[in-house]
Amino acid sequence: MKTLPTNSLERALIILQFIGETPGGLTNLELSRAFSLARSTCSYILRRLEQERYLVRNKANGRYRVGLKTLSLGRDALREIGFRAASEPTLYRLAMDTGLAANVAVLEAHRVIILDRVEGPAFVKAAIEESGNIRTRSPGIRGIRSVYSDGESRDVGGQLPVESTALGKTFLAHIPDEEFAEFIAATKLQENDSNWKALQSELTTIRRSGYCMMDFEPHNESCSLAAPILDATNAIRAAVSVSCRRHLTIWNDRNALSGIVKEAAWEISCRLDHSRGLRRRPEDTRSAQDGVSDLHLRRVRYEARSRET
Repeated sequence: MKTLPTNSLERALIILQFIGETPGGLTNLELSRAFSLARSTCSYILRRLEQERYLVRNKANGRYRVGLKTLSLGRDALREIGFRAASEPTLYRLAMDTGLAANVAVLEAHRVIILDRVEGPAFVKAAIEESGNIRTRSPGIRGIRSVYSDGESRDVGGQLPVESTALGKTFLAHIPDEEFAEFIAATKLQENDSNWKALQSELTTIRRSGYCMMDFEPHNESCSLAAPILDATNAIRAAVSVSCRRHLTIWNDRNALSGIVKEAAWEISCRLDHSRGLRRRPEDTRSAQDGVSDLHLRRVRYEARSRET
């Protein structure tokens, strides 16, 4: 049973969020029971939210679901953040060069929020094959995204856990000490705890290498590699990642793949902060013979490999 504040606005916002987190929506009765709220009070809040198009009521079963007006608000929020315009060209190139799904995300209230996502050819091909295999075993079940990669958590606006994802650990390795302390307090880790020591060691490695790779993310059973997007003061503003199932051969060359993802993060940083354009790319060593960067050659090789996959 959840406790609601007495303020009407706070009640409405909490109910709206609760409905959004519940697949299939909720009825007035279910909400009144969940919050120990009088049905008349709950009904009033639901009607007002419906009138303003934040909620939509299914007349057949009486269930309320989140309305499309919230989508417009989300679009406005993404526009004001500004990351999508800066990251979109790089995400498309990253997805095509690696064949994987490319993501950009921010950290908010101890949750990773996906701002944009582009799925590469190898990812899509693997998703279709996986879907076909499952449908052969169990005809008529869910579609490609839901059976392959937990699409809801990877959609734009989707929320990912911090402590068990490459994106999340990338943020933890670079956020200010005060924010890190708040996160630790929320997770109730103790300094003498073995999990605390393991986390500290892992975050030190991430800061030193400039990326985080996880061979298995529990929330969607995928492999992921992420790098920080830094501003002019080297403070983390966002993170970029690639993700897909572990069986793709591209994951076998961690050094090359991490170089590609780190360069993608650097490119996005440059668009957000033009002064970075004067700085040297990460690991971008040029050949004295032809002046072609190692990273460019890696991208060409991976692009060919992803097409063969």
